[in-house]
Amino acid sequence: MPIFTLAIGIAITAWVGIMGAAAMLRTEAANKWFGAMLKQSPALMMVNGLGLFVAAALVGLNLLVPTVVTAVFVKWALVGIGVSQLSTLFMQIRGGAPRAAMAGPAVLLGLTVIYWFIHT
Repeated sequence: MPIFTLAIGIAITAWVGIMGAAAMLRTEAANKWFGAMLKQSPALMMVNGLGLFVAAALVGLNLLVPTVVTAVFVKWALVGIGVSQLSTLFMQIRGGAPRAAMAGPAVLLGLTVIYWFIHT
C-alpha cells in the first residue's frame, strides 16, 4: 500500500473516530458542534457519533487487515462519511455559520473523495 494512501487513511480514521467518540461521550466540544452549531438533539448526536465511529473503524481495520474488512465495506463507510459532511455543510450554510467553521467538513470531504479514488 503506498504511503500516500496509508497517510490519508490514517487521517480519516483518526479524525472521524475522534469525532464519533466525542459525540457518543457528549463532550463539551461535541455539544458545541453537534448541538449548538448543527442543532442536533442529544439522541441524534449519539446516533451520528456511533455511525461516524463505525465508519472510522471500518477504514482503520481495512488498513490493518484488508482481508477481513474488504473494499466494499470501506466504500460504504466513505459514502457515509461523505453524506455526513455534505449534510454538515448544508446545515452550516443554512444556519449562517462563518466560513471558517466550514473548513473542517470541507477538508474531510476532500480527503474522503481522494481516498475513494486512490483506494477503491
